[in-house]
Amino acid sequence: MPWEKVDIDQWAEELGVNINELRQKEQLIVKIVKSRKRFGLTQGQLAELIGVSQPRIAQIENRVKIGKTSFDILFNILNVLGHDFKITTRKVRELDLQTVS
Repeated sequence: MPWEKVDIDQWAEELGVNINELRQKEQLIVKIVKSRKRFGLTQGQLAELIGVSQPRIAQIENRVKIGKTSFDILFNILNVLGHDFKITTRKVRELDLQTVS
């Protein structure tokens, strides 16, 4: 399936992940790639710093198995690249207690 024709909702459904999770992971991966390049690191060098293989970094950057890539891994990479982060929450809808069994 050509990437330019893939709808993000369709992509999330095919991966079996929540659309919001997919969007958040995508934002983190963009930051990882930009930071790695800003520091002039190769994927191999970043892999050594993280303690994983270069192919694993390539998979992450290319969004391969993004549904199985944990936030912990992404946060760890960002931490090694000098990023500080905080997690915030916001209410987006009311809980419908009638649908909870």
